Amino acid sequence: MTRRAGPRAAVLAALVTATAACVPVTVNISFPQEKLDTAAKQIEDITAQTGPQPGQAATPPATAPTTTAPAATPQQPPAATQGRTVDVTPRIDTRSPEVVKATQSRRERRPALREWKERGCLGETNQGLLEARTGEGCTAEALELMRAENADRGVIYQAFMKENNIPASDTERVRSAFAKARQERARPGDWLQLADGQWVKKE
Repeated sequence: MTRRAGPRAAVLAALVTATAACVPVTVNISFPQEKLDTAAKQIEDITAQTGPQPGQAATPPATAPTTTAPAATPQQPPAATQGRTVDVTPRIDTRSPEVVKATQSRRERRPALREWKERGCLGETNQGLLEARTGEGCTAEALELMRAENADRGVIYQAFMKENNIPASDTERVRSAFAKARQERARPGDWLQLADGQWVKKE
């Protein structure tokens, strides 16, 4: 399978072009929030899809193609001695093996989690994790599912950032993107944590 060019390839291409022209170049690699939001939504859409029926082979769900915004065209410097800045927005990959495996595990767990959410035992935090709530008939099973789910989510965050060379400083933005995608999918009555930390039930 041919691997798509990643952020390093985009940076290398920019550097080669600059070297050929003998012009100093500053490469700014950015991950706009809307790109992170879109990628998180794609992964959550896959998680929410219904799995194959018993006896049927599992078929990897199709995903919408990831897109890359065109890099900004740098303006010509007024003097040859001046450098230029190239803005690069890398293509975001949502289908790394680690992400696919963890997503499949979450799909299998989703019906049970849905039941505990309806009882008010679990809520979605503003950092993309589950947290225990005081609901009706909550048991240790809910806590075990919560720990397993949060572990898989952690795998997805780490793999997603590693595959796309997203810096650790953007961890909070990545988690917020996934939290937003899940809260948009939440059903009325689900517990959600707002950006200010307050817990509310979705109406």
